[in-house]
Formats: sequence, C-alpha cells, structure tokens
Amino acid sequence: MTKIHLTPFLDSAGTVIRLGKRIGSGGEGDVYEILPGHQNLVAKIYHKPLDDRKQQKLLLMARGCNEVLQAISAWPTDVLRIQPDGPVLGFLMPRIADCEPIHKAYGPTHRKEAFPHADWRFLVRTAKNLAAAFYVIHKFGYVIGDVNEGNILVDDKACVRLIDCDSFQVRAIDQLYRCEVGVAQFTPPEISKSKNFRMERTANHDNFGLAILNFQLLFFGRHPYSGVYSGAEDMPIERAIAEFRFAYSKHAHTKSISPPPNSVGPEVVPGYVADLFEQAFSERGTSSAGRPTAGDWWDALESLEKKMRQCSTDSVHTFYSGLAACPWCKLEEVSGILLFLSRDRISRIDIRREWQKVDAIKPPGPVPSLGPANFPSRPTLLSPAIEQSLGFAKIRQIAGLVVVAGCAVMAIMGTITENDYPTLIVVAIVVIVLFLYPGQATGEKQRRRRNLENARYMWDLWNRKWLSGAGDGAFLNQMNHLRELRRKYESIDREYRAGLLTLESSGRSRQMQQFLARCSIENCPIPRLARLKTILRSWGISTAADVTPKNLMSVPQLDNTLVNEILAWRERMEKNFLFDATKGIQGSELQALIQRYQPQMRPVEREIKSGIVKLQRIDEDIRKKRIGLRPAVEKRARELAQAEADFEVFRSTPEESIRRDLNQLMHPRGSVR
Repeated sequence: MTKIHLTPFLDSAGTVIRLGKRIGSGGEGDVYEILPGHQNLVAKIYHKPLDDRKQQKLLLMARGCNEVLQAISAWPTDVLRIQPDGPVLGFLMPRIADCEPIHKAYGPTHRKEAFPHADWRFLVRTAKNLAAAFYVIHKFGYVIGDVNEGNILVDDKACVRLIDCDSFQVRAIDQLYRCEVGVAQFTPPEISKSKNFRMERTANHDNFGLAILNFQLLFFGRHPYSGVYSGAEDMPIERAIAEFRFAYSKHAHTKSISPPPNSVGPEVVPGYVADLFEQAFSERGTSSAGRPTAGDWWDALESLEKKMRQCSTDSVHTFYSGLAACPWCKLEEVSGILLFLSRDRISRIDIRREWQKVDAIKPPGPVPSLGPANFPSRPTLLSPAIEQSLGFAKIRQIAGLVVVAGCAVMAIMGTITENDYPTLIVVAIVVIVLFLYPGQATGEKQRRRRNLENARYMWDLWNRKWLSGAGDGAFLNQMNHLRELRRKYESIDREYRAGLLTLESSGRSRQMQQFLARCSIENCPIPRLARLKTILRSWGISTAADVTPKNLMSVPQLDNTLVNEILAWRERMEKNFLFDATKGIQGSELQALIQRYQPQMRPVEREIKSGIVKLQRIDEDIRKKRIGLRPAVEKRARELAQAEADFEVFRSTPEESIRRDLNQLMHPRGSVR
C-alpha cells in the first residue's frame, strides 16, 4: 500500500518540496512523487541518516548534473534537507516511466510480455543504446561499479536508463567516493579473485559488465560463462569468470567448456562483434584498458544494425545479412521456444497449403501379401534306391498290419490261451520290427524334415520383419497424429477469430465512449446545471461518458428532474455520434489477443511442419523396405514352399501316418506334421 511522506523538504535553493505517494521502495530508501507541478522529477528519501562522505558524494553528483546525464539516467539533480543547513536526507532525480528491467528485454518469456513488438533488431539497438549510456557515464569521469541487470531499465523504443546512480563511483580532485557493492555474475575476474569490492573501480571494470549485458541481449539471456563443463567438479559462473572459461570462445575447448545445447553465440554476428566478446572475456582484458570500450561497442553495434535483413519465412525474424539462412528459425525448431511474437497474426503458416503437402503424399497402402502359397512347388524326385526302400517299407508295414489284425481276430474269438503268450510276444516283436525297422529312406526323410523346420523358422522371422517394416501401420499412425494436430490448430484459430469478432463488435461501443468522453459537461446547456458543474466534477462526472443513472443518483444536489435532463443531454450527444468502421481494432487490443493465442499456436505449427516431414520420411522408408526386403522374403517363401513339397512325399506312408498320429497325441500344436 502506498503512503504519503508528510514532512516537507527543502532543495538547495530553499524551495519547499512536498512529497506525494510512495511509488518505489528499496533497501536504502523510498521513492516518492512530488506535489504539485514536478511531474518530471521524483524524490528518494533514505531510511537512515547518511554519513558525511555519502552527503558530500550526493552534493558532488548534483553539482555535476547536466542534461546529457539526465537523459540517460536517474541522476541526482539536487539534494533534499529539512532545514537549509541541515544534513542531506535525500535527493531529486528525473522520473523514469514506462520502462522495464533489462532482463525483461533479453529473456524470451519476459520479452513477449513486456515488449511484444520486439525483434532481434530491437535487442541490437538496446545493446547499442546501453553502450551509449556507459559512454556518457565514462565521458564525465564516473564509474558505474555495480553493473548488473537490476539497475538498467529499457523502454519500448529500446532507450536505456540507468538507475541507483547514488552507488556509482565518483572522483573529486582530492577525494574518491567508492562503489562498494557488486553482483558476482557481472564482476570482472580481477575483482572476483581478490573479493575486494572496496578497490578503486575503472571504466575497464565497467566494460566487463557491459560485455556480459550485450552478450545476454544479443543471445537471449545466455550468460557467456554458463556452459557445459567437462570436468568432474562443479563449475559455477563465479568460478568460470575467475578462470576465464568463456563458453562460446573459439578456444573454449582449451578450457574444457562448451556452449549449452540449443543455444547460439558469436557465430550469428559479424566477426568484428565476435572479436569484441573474445577480447572482453580473455586474460588480456584484465590489463589496463584491455577490454572494448563503450565507444567500441557502439560503433560495432551501429554497423550490425545497418547490416540486417528480414527472414523470408517469418517476417518477425531479423538477422545479420552476412548469414546464409535465418538462425532464429532453426533455433526455434530445435529448442521449441518461441523467440519473437508476430505483430499482426497468430499463425506463421497457411494450414491449407501445408495440408496440400499431406495430400500429395500417396499412402503406401497395405503390405502386399507374400507366402508359400504364392509359389507352388513340385517335390524333389527321390532316387530309385529310396523309392525301392519306400516300397519295401510299405510291404513290411502291410504285413505287420495283417499280423496285428489276425491276432485281434483270435483275441475276439477267444482262441488264445496261456500257452500262446510266448508266441504272441514273438509276434509283437515281429510287428514292431516290421513297423519301425529303418529302411534306406529314413535318412532322406529326416533330412527333409530338418529342411522343413529350418525353412519354416526363417520364413516366420522374415515374415515378421516384412509385416513390421513394410506395413503401413506407422504411416497410418502418423496421419492420425497430423489430423489431430490440424483439429487442434483449427480449434485455436476459431477461438482467436471469435476474439477478433468480439473486438470488432465492441468497436462501436468503444468509439462511442471515446466520443462521449470528448463531450465536456461544461458544454451541457441545462440552465439549472450551471452552478452545479463544479460539484459534478468533484463526483467524477466531467464528460458525457461519465453520465449514468448510478453516477447521477449518487450526487445529493441533483433531484430527479435534473437527473432526467442530464440523461436526455447524453442521449442527444449519442445521436451526434458517427461510427468510423475504418478504425477497426485498436493495436493494443489486437496485440493482447495475439499475445494470448500465438504461444498456443506456435508449438502446434512446429509439430505440423515437422510431422509432414516425418510422414514423408515414413512413406519413403516403407517403400524402400518393400523394395529392399521383398527379394529376401520371397526367397524364404519359396524355400518353405519347396520344403513342404519335398516332405509331402513322406506324409502318405503308413509309417509316417503312425508317427504323425503319435506326434499329434503327444504334441498337438508344436511339431512339424
């Protein structure tokens, strides 16, 4: 909750300065508005009394204030006291409005909220203006000292403002007022190693922080010392700075560090810009004036800004014209991060044109049916010796069957006695010998059975490979996925267009309100109202737009008759309104709608585009596999067909019939028949 500082203050000229509401607060003090008539200035009042050195420092800074410093910073313009010769309790400074901390410019997530219109050109210009601000500070002999992302602000025109200027290092003829604070991730190695923040700072120290901020602006918030370290121990940024482990350096491998995945670095800027980063973060940068100055950065970035072009694929992408292709398209593709918002639409693709690419991909269709049935085969002829052996085997087996049948008849007729048992045993042995005595065909039969089993195993193996590799299941699954993505795309698009219609339909009422807001209550011709207009304004009724039954009824000086007369005046004003259809939707409202739906749409677009490429690749892969696998699959099918035909000649023998029957009883599903 804001509060008002009731104590009046005096500036150095003795002018009374009255403070309004508090608009900011920090560790050292609070910032207040000034009442009245000082809209361009604010006051900082410290929480605790200041020592003499701090007071002298503020007096020195206020005396050194000029228009150039005020243009780029919240520089102290005057000091504040309670008594003319009393201690300094605070100071006046330029009011900085409509700005955001610089980290909201270089981070993609925050940038899309704080600077929805920003592109990479905006980031380059911000870096250039940041260099200009540092140049001004150094030109007048000051040193920022505590360079960090928290004391730099940016507006939507890429203008930079420095704040917390009372912490800067200031030098008088015989005095040095130090900056005794710092942020580790922006502190140069020569200070971080000594950990002596009370040492005298130089412009070269500031230039280290400037180089880091420029790197973060150009490369979307990446810290130049945050990379992938190949060593076993931890490598925090502070240590990496102290050990000169610039992750994006051309020599980074010598420091066992490399850029993180899905990042870009100096390879997307001109060589003269990349060289400035190398110089700023190298060991030679620690020498006096060893790092690029603010002027060096301004010159390089000014040149870069003039050498930029627009991406032909996405109009919101601008990049260094010396590159062969847009680096942001590729980065968005691999990282999945939406770097920039389009200014006037939520979709970067034409879904109908993209779907034409899908329709142009002819489906491969079901996998062609291949199998032994496609290859009728005749059995391989048996040799005469094996044919003869098979004939003898049939005779033996028929004789055995006759013996078995005779014994069965005798058993049924009851003619078998105990004395016949030895004979029956001999008969049984004879029968077994007749049935199971191996002939010359047995070896050939076993060989053909093994061939059949091997052929069936190889066929099953290749058939599974054929069905999985050459089938259209993967194609159909990808098609279904693309259709689902298209439905999602169209759903988001419908919601967006519904929002547009809502904005368009509200355009009339919005223009009406704007028109009525220009109809001042001063111009209301009602005689009885002349002496009450001041009272109406005190109740917040100053234009026709404020005239509503509820607002009027809250004013006790108005009776019902006068309320009705004022409402009738508003109705007359409404009749004078002419709707301008050409004005359309306000840019801020359209941008808010785009900002809402574009982040939802972008991942779907990206997946549709990559999905179409994947569908094409799947289709090509299926067709290649059908060509590549078919000869091998057909070979296995022929081999199985031939093996089945070869073994078939043995299936009709009595011996095989008996074996087959026994096999089915013992293994009803498992063996070759």
